[in-house]
This record gives sequence, C-alpha cells and structure tokens, in this order.
Amino acid sequence: MGLNCGHSTIKYVLFIFNLLCSLCGIALVVIGGVSLAKVAEWQDISDEHNIVAPSILFIVFGSIVFIIAFFGCCGAIRESYCMTSTYGFFLLVLIVGQIVVAALVFIYVGDVSDAFKKGFAKVFDERDRPANAELINTIQSNLECCGVSSALDWGVSMPQSCCSAGTAPACVPFLTGCQKRLGEFIDSAGNVLGWVSLGVAAVELVGLIFACCLANGIRNQQRRYA
Repeated sequence: MGLNCGHSTIKYVLFIFNLLCSLCGIALVVIGGVSLAKVAEWQDISDEHNIVAPSILFIVFGSIVFIIAFFGCCGAIRESYCMTSTYGFFLLVLIVGQIVVAALVFIYVGDVSDAFKKGFAKVFDERDRPANAELINTIQSNLECCGVSSALDWGVSMPQSCCSAGTAPACVPFLTGCQKRLGEFIDSAGNVLGWVSLGVAAVELVGLIFACCLANGIRNQQRRYA
C-alpha cells in the first residue's frame, strides 16, 4: 500500500525530522549533564531548593525525546497508523511537559537565586568548618569570585582560590563577590535551560503536525483499500 505524493513527502520529512529530534534529545542530555556536573557540588549551600532537579529533568526529557524520536522514525518508514498516532500522542505529552518545566524554571529561578545567595553567606560565616571551606574554595575557583561581597570579607586570611594572579595572601584577588556571581550564574543557567526547553518544544510541535498529517493520510489510505 503506497501513499500519495504529498503524504509520501511528509513521511520522509517526518523521518528526517525525527533524526533531528534525536540530536535534540542528545543535546538536552548533554546540557543537563554539564549543568549537573557544574552545580552538584553546590547543593549544600541551600536546603530550600534542589538546584540539581532541573538538570536531572533535562537528562530525563532528553532521553525520552531520543526514544520517542526513534519510535517516530519507525512509524513513518513502516507507514503504521498505530505507531504514528502513538508517537504523536507521546510527543504531545512531552511538549506539554517541557512547557511546564520551562515555566517553572522561569517562575522560580529568582527565588532559587536569592536562596543560594543567602545560603552562601551562611556557609561563609561558618567557613572554619572543613566542608564549608572546601565548598567556598570550589565556588570561588569556578566562578572567579572572592568573599561574599568582595575580597575584604576575608581580611588578611584570603585563600588561594580568591587569587586571579599571584600567590595568597599577597595576590591580585577577584574583584566580584561570590553572592553576585552565584546569583548571575543561577539566573543565566535558568534562562538557558528554560529557553532551550521551549525551543525544543517548538521543534517538536512541528513534528507533531507532520505526524498528525501522516497518520491521517495512512488512515484514509487504509479505508480506500478496506
């Protein structure tokens, strides 16, 4: 049973589209993995918010996108109404899920940023504890910052992680405080995660439209030959 020219074109476009979706899924996994590796060590700063949750969600969504895209490829090539319709349904659920996640990221990223800035100040006040000292050094090295507001917060006991050049304590410190850098990083990461999620959802919406057209064409063809 063959489809007409228009639906055959949609079939191959959908197949190519799903290959691209597979790449999008891999990209989501990579972004989530990189983000998770970057922020996992900072979770102890705040007990109010789970900073690694968005990264884990991106890894999960990326994996699901990859699996659904593979399912869509099979449905398109085999001209299966059942597989194509199922693919369209799960794609719709995934799109809604990604929009919800993006909305939550945009809504709560400010609260998370504020909580972690306050949390860093609390950790800094207890910097004599070895675990806190190690966490502070990690943040200062990664974000190229020093102290809560500035290097003056350390007094004469500035650590090497504060230094942009030279050796502590007689070195050139980073000029920006870690509260500001931490807030900027979380705001930036949240915006990237949110917009990437919406971008992938927009691409998937195009695939959903193609899937609906192809499923309708397959069903009409089956009725003609019934």
